[in-house]
Amino acid sequence: MKTEIFDALFTIVNFFNDPRHDAKLLKKAGISNDQNLLPVVVRVGKSGTISVGELAAQLGKNHSSTSRQVDKFVEKGLLLSYPSKEDKRVRIVTLTEDGKKLYTQLTNARSEVMEELLTHFTYDEVKEISVSLQKLAKILAEKNK
Repeated sequence: MKTEIFDALFTIVNFFNDPRHDAKLLKKAGISNDQNLLPVVVRVGKSGTISVGELAAQLGKNHSSTSRQVDKFVEKGLLLSYPSKEDKRVRIVTLTEDGKKLYTQLTNARSEVMEELLTHFTYDEVKEISVSLQKLAKILAEKNK
């Protein structure tokens, strides 16, 4: 059963990491396609604030390329970047008001996609999936500290 769980999670992670699905989601949200936009805005939006280093780790990219992406989205008015109070070498990133609007558009579009996917399940099954995934996410978050 553990192999089946891993295989299912692997398929789910691949689905959400596939740039083709990002492009569809951006289109559904009425946003022009930029393959780096969705992963950056969603991670910053979910975090509230995040360092460029942590963002790079989550994206699986090096600090330098992530920093350039952040600078690009700062120029577009979607992100705000500033030095950490604790360590001036660390840059912190957060969403601007326009970035928050974009994040909301993406969240709404993703909710629509999830609703479509979940029509294949009963209410009780959806509730069970939600509880189980939240429990797994909590355990993983604790291990990640």
